[in-house]
Amino acid sequence: MRRRALCAAAAALLLPLSACGTGEASGDGSTLKVGYIAPLSGTAALYAGGFTSGVESAVKVHDRSGGWKIKLTKGDDASDPATSTQVCQRFVNQDHVDLIVAGQPAANAQACRAVAAVRKIPYISFSTGATEFCFPNMWNYGPSPKQAALPLIEYLLAHGSKRFYLMGTDSASPKATFAIVRAQIEAKGGTVVGTGYEPLGTSDFSPDISKIVSSGADTVFSAVVAGDNITYHKQFAANAGADRLAQGDMQMATKTAKALGSAAKGVIYAAPYDPADQNAANTAYLAALKATAPNVNPGDAILSYQGMTLVTKAIDTLAKDKKPSSAALATALSAAAVDTPSGKVTAAANRYVTMPMRIWKVDANGSASTVLNTVPSADPAVGCKR
Repeated sequence: MRRRALCAAAAALLLPLSACGTGEASGDGSTLKVGYIAPLSGTAALYAGGFTSGVESAVKVHDRSGGWKIKLTKGDDASDPATSTQVCQRFVNQDHVDLIVAGQPAANAQACRAVAAVRKIPYISFSTGATEFCFPNMWNYGPSPKQAALPLIEYLLAHGSKRFYLMGTDSASPKATFAIVRAQIEAKGGTVVGTGYEPLGTSDFSPDISKIVSSGADTVFSAVVAGDNITYHKQFAANAGADRLAQGDMQMATKTAKALGSAAKGVIYAAPYDPADQNAANTAYLAALKATAPNVNPGDAILSYQGMTLVTKAIDTLAKDKKPSSAALATALSAAAVDTPSGKVTAAANRYVTMPMRIWKVDANGSASTVLNTVPSADPAVGCKR
């Protein structure tokens, strides 16, 4: 009785308490409750609209399939780890979600994942990975750092880049990426001539750009996140000496290139999706996105759409005659495969996925990009196991 009283008190205070958890999901035999969290506001909100549209479009497509019903609850982490913790406590203790899907930066993701772990609730990230996270309750359905960085570095090295300057935001994701990038550059005989970091919210990158231009680099490889990436590229393009440098960018996306226009000309980046692909999955995606969010560019919603499609494929392998356990959800999430608009995406035992990756170059006005190379099935190359 004393233990039951303690559990009731903890629930009332919205505090996760592992002794109270059962490890059982809360679905009623026909419906699964899914919490979706992203930075819908704050400094990291640049891509949240596309991510949200992708999740909602995938759910609508799934609703017509006759599989499990999905009840989607949204939460805003406000680009803040403490707020992420609060939202996920609500998901877990009030909304009683069965799983959490997310498009969050690294620190926010870890705050939410830790809350979900207490109740053994699966947390599935659709973002490009910040580090090689290896937690029993976390699945990474977006590109791993190596999937996103290594094909891009390999392309640059194969096309004349030898001396690199690394420029990024002073946070976990760029630092983890640069460790991978530096090792690969040096293994292939290249050199990193300099590295620079600036805090999120920087408005003046001119000192860094001057260092880059005078460093002797032939290539700048950047990972400047969120809205800062637009500021950085505008100032970079305005520097008279910058046009002689090749540019690889880990954070470039359709929305960023469009906002930059000619300032993004020539930037090379990696992304899995080609909107020109003629396949049934892409046709369904474009129709669903047009119906859900007609003003969202398909390239900005694809990671969350294909990730959520893989989630729905996984849960539809579960029997509908009883509430699924957390263990059953985990097994399904680690074994799913689906044809997406990007190509085949397959969950692996290490809780990452294999997926195609394409190397893109932004055209002259930023409104379009050209595919330079395709890796049909990029391995996440993450060492952790289930």
